[in-house]
Amino acid sequence: MRPAAARTPTASKRPRAGQRTAKFAVIGSLVLGLVMGTTQPAMAAPEPGPGQWFIKDYGIDDLWKKSTGKGVKVAVIDSGVNAKHEDLRGVVSKSKDFSGLDKDGKTPIGGKTTIHHGTAVAGVIAGQGKGAGPTGVAPDVDILSASMWLGPDRPKESGSTREQADKAIRWAVDSGAKVINMSLGWDDPAWPASWDESFAYAYEKDVVIVACVGNASQGATQAWSPSTVPGVIGVGGLGKNDRVQSESTAPGTAVDLMGPAADIPIPYYSGGYAEGQGCSFASPIVSGVAALIRADDPDLSADEVTAKLTSTAKPVPGHKGQTKKDKPDPIVGWGRLDPKAAMKSDVPKTVPSAAEALADWVEMHRRAKSDPAETENATPAQDDNPKAVAPKDVVSSQSIPKLGFSVLGVGGLIAVILFVLSAVVFIRRRR
Repeated sequence: MRPAAARTPTASKRPRAGQRTAKFAVIGSLVLGLVMGTTQPAMAAPEPGPGQWFIKDYGIDDLWKKSTGKGVKVAVIDSGVNAKHEDLRGVVSKSKDFSGLDKDGKTPIGGKTTIHHGTAVAGVIAGQGKGAGPTGVAPDVDILSASMWLGPDRPKESGSTREQADKAIRWAVDSGAKVINMSLGWDDPAWPASWDESFAYAYEKDVVIVACVGNASQGATQAWSPSTVPGVIGVGGLGKNDRVQSESTAPGTAVDLMGPAADIPIPYYSGGYAEGQGCSFASPIVSGVAALIRADDPDLSADEVTAKLTSTAKPVPGHKGQTKKDKPDPIVGWGRLDPKAAMKSDVPKTVPSAAEALADWVEMHRRAKSDPAETENATPAQDDNPKAVAPKDVVSSQSIPKLGFSVLGVGGLIAVILFVLSAVVFIRRRR
């Protein structure tokens, strides 16, 4: 048996090896803390997705420092939102179908030129920036998806699209929506008397309603309903140069604001991504900004939010018409959306009431019954029977992967783990 003293030198080496291991572990922990400490805030902050030029141009990224829309519900009344799309997972909190086709509100419906529409609009509002996808203007809102039939070839069992919209508005209000987006329209400025009540109900429950005014490229010579309903924020389209994009807007007293309508990145309903054109995508940008403002200051009423948006709008470059006090220009309304100014501004001293404006209109115009009607045909005649329409707006597909801060964070973590393992192997070999 060896003397105990003979084992002492070996025993004295072990603490030093353990100390080396401990030092490497400490260094590894520090490096890990540094990596996670520098990437975690960036992971939490929204970042624009590929091609989202309007986020910086309109200062929306500055609004994200104060608000991402958390706690606000935005209803998308459209062709249905594909909640399984990677860019929209976890975004749709409630859904319902009003098409009469026994769907669930999360199943896109409609013809080949319109079926994509609801998913695209929802992505502009609340996209999660996954893969090559867009980050929504208000990425932390909850989307309420109300699906209805858009475009031609409406199945007979689907019923009147105006009735679908009427029911969808009421459902959205009862489901807690604080903003309703309607990137659709009927190809005339009139609306049925039933809408008087459903829109009044929304105003009574303090809801902001935003709608596109229609695209000249689709033959719109004047603003579509529902943008023509008093109290609704009617949105027209601007190009990347901030000038009026004539094909992406329609004139009329319904025009309130102008927003970006060119090359807007969107999630495509069946997967992947595309770009959209038209005021259909300017409208959800305004809806998203309204949601950011409502989340930042929940005490503001819907009328106050609308007043902040319209009173801070900028002049539109190259447009000769002028907006005067209490009289918006028929082409550009109050002007170009200015999200930063709207967020920072005080509530104007005079705040128009959407409910009162609608009530006044009803009192003046509903002296005789003159409800616009739809036939039972699958495709109502455009001249006599207005139909719900949406732009043929998808122009190109994309499949560009996006390497964001989350990827960098995971990569950094893997690098630290490999570093620590290499250090442990090195120590063991030295033993």
